[in-house]
Amino acid sequence: MPVLVVDNLSPFTPDILACLDKLGVSHVYRKFSEVSEYDLAGCDRVILSGRRRNSREINAANSMIIRQCNSSGKPLLGICYGAEIIALTLGGSIRKMPSHVQGTTPVSLAKPNPLTGDKKSISVYESHGYCVARLPANFQTLASSQYCEYEIFSDDRKKIYGTQFHPEKSGSDGLALLQNFAAKL
Repeated sequence: MPVLVVDNLSPFTPDILACLDKLGVSHVYRKFSEVSEYDLAGCDRVILSGRRRNSREINAANSMIIRQCNSSGKPLLGICYGAEIIALTLGGSIRKMPSHVQGTTPVSLAKPNPLTGDKKSISVYESHGYCVARLPANFQTLASSQYCEYEIFSDDRKKIYGTQFHPEKSGSDGLALLQNFAAKL
C-alpha cells in the first residue's frame, strides 16, 4: 500500500514527493483539505508536511489524521509543522523560538532508532520559528541540536515520529530517514 503525503501548503512538499519517487516508494498526494477516510484506509503510513502559515483548517485536518493514526497504530511521520501538530494534538506543547532558524545544522542522536539506525549524528536542513517544547506522554526524544531539544521524537509503540527539521531538504541523511520510515516501520 502507498504512503499518504498530506500537503499542508508547504513549499517543500514537492521535495517530499521527489524523495519518495527517487526511493521508488509508492505514494498518494493529498492537500490537507482533500484527505478522506478512504485515503487513510488505503495507505499503510502517513507523512504530514510542514506549512507556510498558521491556519485553523490545517490544524483541524491534521489533528484528525493524527488521532486516527494514534488509535489505529498506522505509522505517522510529522515534518516540522507536522511534528509540532503531533505534539499539540497528543498533549505536548510548542514555543516560539528567539529567532527563525534556517539552514543546515548538525543533530546529535540519543540512541539507535528506526529512522536513523545507529548513527551518532546527522546533518539536517532547518526552517522554522517554533519548536516542540514539551513532548506528549509516552514520547521520547531521539535527537537534539543546539536549536531544539526534540529534533526527532517518537512514540515507538504507536509508530509515531516527528522531525523538527526537513528530511526532504537534508541530502543523503534525510533521504535515508525517509527510506527507513517508508520501508522499516
